[in-house]
Amino acid sequence: MSAAIWLVVAWPLLLAIPMLRARMKRALHVALLPAVVLVLVPGDAYLRLPWFLFGTGFAMNGPARWMLAMAIAIWLIAMSVRASQQQDAGHDRATTLLLLTLAGNLGVVLTTDLLGFFSFSTLMAYGFYGLLVCGGNEDVRRAARLYVIALLVADLLLFEALIHTATVASEFSYAVARQSILTTQYAQLYIWAVLTAFVLKAGIWPFHLWLSGLFMSAPLSRRVLLVGVPVTMALLGAARWLPLGMPGVQGSWHGIQALGIIALLYALSRLVRSGLSRMLAAWCTVAVTGLFLVILGTGLTYPAIWQQYQDMIYPFIAVAGISLVAVMIVVERLGDARQLANPALQRLDGWMLRAVGWIRMFEDRAAGSSRALRTQWRILMSRVAAQGRRVLPWKHRTADLMGGWGTSITMFVLLGLVLAWLTN
Repeated sequence: MSAAIWLVVAWPLLLAIPMLRARMKRALHVALLPAVVLVLVPGDAYLRLPWFLFGTGFAMNGPARWMLAMAIAIWLIAMSVRASQQQDAGHDRATTLLLLTLAGNLGVVLTTDLLGFFSFSTLMAYGFYGLLVCGGNEDVRRAARLYVIALLVADLLLFEALIHTATVASEFSYAVARQSILTTQYAQLYIWAVLTAFVLKAGIWPFHLWLSGLFMSAPLSRRVLLVGVPVTMALLGAARWLPLGMPGVQGSWHGIQALGIIALLYALSRLVRSGLSRMLAAWCTVAVTGLFLVILGTGLTYPAIWQQYQDMIYPFIAVAGISLVAVMIVVERLGDARQLANPALQRLDGWMLRAVGWIRMFEDRAAGSSRALRTQWRILMSRVAAQGRRVLPWKHRTADLMGGWGTSITMFVLLGLVLAWLTN
């Protein structure tokens, strides 16, 4: 079992080399074989490699089994969809990127420490970014650029959290790191950095623009992996990195719960308006991640509740991932079936159109009130600006003296450099 754990991650990495899979027709399915064997064999197993990433460990236990089963199911669905569609542009290159993403995904599921999670998630996320831009159209590339920007910011925040952890913890295992960070003055900084990082990685509202953009423009096989790779793995990372259910957490985290509720309500309002389109799965994903944010806020604010129900978080993530993929596949199939005269679908469309009409009626009334308020605000601001121009006539003379914005910002930077030199 210990050897199988290591083979689960190493085997896709080996097959990512084109020369080693040159004679294989189904390299992706062959790469999943060790993971399938591991999830079917009963019992737990642990493996620690002192020579790899400062002693990274791997574990196959109950939580990991849930996540590994979900990952296998989503990857098999994505492979079947990919095989039924046209071959990707640059097929061999796309296969390499798929295998790199798969290796990172399986490593994230099985690793038992922060550094291993960070390393494998980096491999997974940037492999998936390469997969998006490989043969993608301009809309996919535009959404992928937003994704990689969010990814870079998130990785910087997680790296900062790793640095703080390394200064106080004897090792990077999840339990030791969470317990050690709570004994320092950086505990709240660590929690906010980790939480913001995984909110960006999962595309949780209001950072969901890259997620909705990819749901709108990416092909079906990429959208299936979009749920299984960045979204669910970010939820898993938040559950593993954050000190949930630990009594030493200071402060109130009701703001996180409020943000999750707002995200959930926003997604539900867009869900009704989307109808039976591909964006239905996008807003379902935003709703699930908003609900998960409420769960995280509850785990930080009420440790006793989290300790009572913490074993349910991994089945929740696994079932949510499979359910979102199922919604995506069903909507895709219904999109083809809608061309037929199906009375049930026509009645469903009628209900959706009536609901959208009610929502738009309320939106029009709110928009009218908002326009009136904006008009009054512009009038007030114009009066304030007119008074400011009379009271501060030196502003224009100063601008003429400084020679424009370029000269002003240059002088500001030079002033900062002089002050930094004087403080030394």
